[in-house]
Amino acid sequence: MLTEEKRKAIDMIDTLMADYCTQCLIKSHLRKEESKTSAHHFCIQQCSIGQRIQTLGKYLQ
Repeated sequence: MLTEEKRKAIDMIDTLMADYCTQCLIKSHLRKEESKTSAHHFCIQQCSIGQRIQTLGKYLQ
């Protein structure tokens, strides 16, 4: 069973991804020109939104 705090974290992750990640030009460019892996590494290491999502994800563990 999920607690209310974890449910809110999941909602926040969904909101961040919908608002920023789906339309991200940098992610799209990296996926097209390099690879999915390269785009993923950018998102988790250099993007402030990606780092926020990662922090929220760690909270869910």
